[in-house]
Amino acid sequence: MNLLKYARWTLVLLLPLLANTGNASGIGDSSLPAFLDVDERIKIEKKGTDDNPYWQLKGIGLTTSFLVGDGKFSDSIELSDGSVIYQANFNSDGELITQIGDKSLSNFLQINGSLSAGSHGSTSWSDQPYQLLLRAELWDSDPGNSTPDVIGTFGGFALGFNTHFTDGWVANNPGLTGGSTGESLWLLGLSSGFNKLVRALDGNASNGTLASLIGSSKTIDDVTSIAAVPLPGAVWLYGTGLMIFLASRRKSTASSLAV
Repeated sequence: MNLLKYARWTLVLLLPLLANTGNASGIGDSSLPAFLDVDERIKIEKKGTDDNPYWQLKGIGLTTSFLVGDGKFSDSIELSDGSVIYQANFNSDGELITQIGDKSLSNFLQINGSLSAGSHGSTSWSDQPYQLLLRAELWDSDPGNSTPDVIGTFGGFALGFNTHFTDGWVANNPGLTGGSTGESLWLLGLSSGFNKLVRALDGNASNGTLASLIGSSKTIDDVTSIAAVPLPGAVWLYGTGLMIFLASRRKSTASSLAV
């Protein structure tokens, strides 16, 4: 694994610790169990009209793992036929929006796959057939103030959303969610294209805007997502275990994007 890959995994390792600082403070804390997906591809397209434009981000990943156990990344279970799909819509100011003119827009995260038998704490499950594992709405970093907000960002490598669970095996399993209705989704990347995207969404006008950085469309590869599912008292545990876990994975790049 080259230096860039190690740096990328280090960011995955450190992000939950950093998320409580700066612009990222509005995003829910990460915890276990969680879904982790690497080598994703995102696509940003300009949509709408010249007078009322918006930008739509879509992502897809096919190397999804469900992290279980007491914070041990070595206990991860790779999903069979697993997939992560997400979509977020932004106005020209980089604000997460659900409506543009008369058009309603959907911001969501969806994870599908089949899952082998496992356990977490006092909760255990048998082999699970291919199904919807998690569906959630993506919310901004302060959804209670009734206004569109810039989403959570950190540095030039991370975008963060609050989520609200709406469906799926995990969302309907109190033993895994602890009764919570949502937590967070983080997207990470080290490419210059992803860095420009994060900077355009961090609320600092001097960094440039979506309109100036992204024309009709842009595709960015090698994005990592972490979709955390909360448990009471559960926390991320850090160490070389994550590095070993990620280093042992076979690289698999998404070859198509659901549009």
